[in-house]
Amino acid sequence: MDNYIKFLQIVDDDLRKIFDYQKEYLFCKEGCSHCCKRGDFPLSELEFTYLMQGYDNLHPEIQCKIKENVENVKNGDRDSYICPFLINEKCSVYKYRPIVCRAFGVLTEDSKGNPSFPFCTTLGLNFSQIYDKEKKGLSSELASKGNFKIYPKIFRLSNNVFMNLPLAKELNLNFGEGKKMIDYLETKF
Repeated sequence: MDNYIKFLQIVDDDLRKIFDYQKEYLFCKEGCSHCCKRGDFPLSELEFTYLMQGYDNLHPEIQCKIKENVENVKNGDRDSYICPFLINEKCSVYKYRPIVCRAFGVLTEDSKGNPSFPFCTTLGLNFSQIYDKEKKGLSSELASKGNFKIYPKIFRLSNNVFMNLPLAKELNLNFGEGKKMIDYLETKF
């Protein structure tokens, strides 16, 4: 697990630079948990193991609430759900969160290389100032009209990209199978 923690420290440092680079387009702040309230939260076996270390360190009362949340997800929509670790609008395992959570919020590209906006854009948050609602995409006109210091850059931040970084190979990381968080949690609880 030491190598994975080292990997996360380096990835987090790089992500901080990306978030800082795009900060004029971002509205993420503590207490904003829209990204935790809708998703399937894909992660690898390695990420899940680390996530469970965070869970094991929690107060039993919080663990009980998470178990309750897991049951609610199991009995509801398994394709898009509230993260069971979201407690009082905060991530209860923030330090241990998966890569998808660490990277969420910036402008990325989809599998075809087109801009992919975080869903919070349609809520008037991240990148909403340059999002064309009719075309459902980046508006270079809105970006040009705004007094932005930088033009938005699109980053490749999928789980697959992170897991195949040379750093992951250098640290001899085996991420294992990727699944939805709920699929892992079902076997745990």
